[in-house]
Amino acid sequence: MAEVVFRFSPRPNRAAEIPWQPFSPEVFAQAEAEGKLVLLSISAVWCHWCHVMDETTYSDDAVIARLSRDFIPVRVDNDQRPDVNLRYNLGGWPTTAVLTPRGEILAGGTYLNPEQLLSLLDQAQAYWQEHREEVLAAQNPPAPVPLKRDATQPQPAAVNQVVEAIRQQFDRAYGGLGLQPKFPLPDVWHLCLQHYLTVGDSPAAGMAIRTLDAMAGSRLFDPVAGGFFRYSTTREWTVPHYEKMLEDNAQLAIVYLRAFQILADEAYRQVANAVLTWANRTLITPEGLWGGSQDADEAYYQQDPEARQKLTPPRVDPVIHTNANAWMVSAQLLAAALINPGVYAPTAFTALEALWDRMWDPERGLYHYDDGTPSLPGLLVDVAALANALLDGYEYSGDPIFVERATALLHWADQHLYDGTAYYDQIEDPSRQAGRLQYRQHPLADNAAMARFLWRLGLIQEDTALITRAQALLGAFEEFAAAQGVFGAPWALVAEGINTPLLSLTVVESDHRPGHTLRQAAAAVYAPNRLLRTVKQGTEAFRAGGYAEVPMPALYLCRGTVCAAPITTPEGIAPALQRLLQAEVNAPTSPT
Repeated sequence: MAEVVFRFSPRPNRAAEIPWQPFSPEVFAQAEAEGKLVLLSISAVWCHWCHVMDETTYSDDAVIARLSRDFIPVRVDNDQRPDVNLRYNLGGWPTTAVLTPRGEILAGGTYLNPEQLLSLLDQAQAYWQEHREEVLAAQNPPAPVPLKRDATQPQPAAVNQVVEAIRQQFDRAYGGLGLQPKFPLPDVWHLCLQHYLTVGDSPAAGMAIRTLDAMAGSRLFDPVAGGFFRYSTTREWTVPHYEKMLEDNAQLAIVYLRAFQILADEAYRQVANAVLTWANRTLITPEGLWGGSQDADEAYYQQDPEARQKLTPPRVDPVIHTNANAWMVSAQLLAAALINPGVYAPTAFTALEALWDRMWDPERGLYHYDDGTPSLPGLLVDVAALANALLDGYEYSGDPIFVERATALLHWADQHLYDGTAYYDQIEDPSRQAGRLQYRQHPLADNAAMARFLWRLGLIQEDTALITRAQALLGAFEEFAAAQGVFGAPWALVAEGINTPLLSLTVVESDHRPGHTLRQAAAAVYAPNRLLRTVKQGTEAFRAGGYAEVPMPALYLCRGTVCAAPITTPEGIAPALQRLLQAEVNAPTSPT
């Protein structure tokens, strides 16, 4: 395993004087041998209050001495160790937790000033010394996610429960959920827009519109450089935390582009363009990937636009994260179809190739991050994000290499992460199984993303087994997702989508008559359940599909079991689709 490099506030501090260690089995073995508790600090390179804690609490003489003498200090970067963060985060960053030698949480909080931390350490040590046996006896593995074994396709009722939970928490005055702090939550608003399109729920669309408009018109959005800040500390979106995250902005660009597709409002496309322009100017690395974030800097962002242009922008974290880069590839490919193919398509495919070359190891899986050395292989979050990005690459380009790579990811995940019902969040790796990491988990959002991937791959390959697996995977989480309320949105988005009629777009081409223009136009078509694939003349798929030799290239457009005549120009797609939808409306219903 590569040596861990600890990262501290970019401003003067003494946090490095504390003898930090990485999260590992060796640390807890040492704690057991020395009879000490572990002080776990989960930090992030973009986190304002993490920097403040480095500059104050972890630079305090008494804190440095106490941690060095009486505790085993462990420091974790949230972006580089999402597996640790998933199990130990106590409500934000920084997370400050006192752990037993077995890795269970004894006490903790988030930001603590020197006096508060020293008090917490005193209390934790006193309680541990007095109740050690009692604490050890009470430790149990975390309750597993309740999965429905042998599940079938999820039902609309569970999706409706999630939408109703969103409705209950919606802030009608300012948009968003709850009062404060306010987070963007792109999956929530994508679900609301899709629900409107699927069942005609206009109030759901209204919630999404109110929120997307409010965010884009508030201080959460940077009108100078573009991009969204991570969240607002106020209900009115007026005081943001100024860090900008790659993953957040990729998903926000996607939801604004979806809003443009569904609502035909040009303003949403402009917002997405500004977000992606910021990412490509600010975060891009020499090899064509994106760094993970741009630092929060209140003094910089509170300047007027002219003054900001004379200052050095906040630092960019150059570390590459597979899942966040994969999300950005998907955003760029959607923008290539909807905004500018000449800019966004080359950027996306350069990044997709670089990700595959740098981060994929056929034996170990995908590496999660690269800070000079690819590290932390075997996380589900990376497989789910990159597998879907590869299928996005296939849909846009028609190149089967992306399907081959996606299939390789699936085979690896099935071998190392799948338990027959759902996917675990990480591989079994003795070198990482310390504390709560010895218990693998079934994360809801990542399994939903895997179900979306299985569904899409099954449609592309006409593999009913994969389609059935996708339905069963979603069904396994149905009751759990419904009970999660708004946090069930990533699941509900996929579950509702696969229950809608399939819109199938097949580009038929030959080597001499490629269908690039038709395929690009088809990529701009939105439906909750959509398949875009390419069939080459002379292949088995061509013969099995019964496609005509002429015209070619041609687009075959079907909704459900009703198909349009072959389309030969991009301009013919919209009217053909409109005729299909109208035929569906006019179709006689079966008697009950």
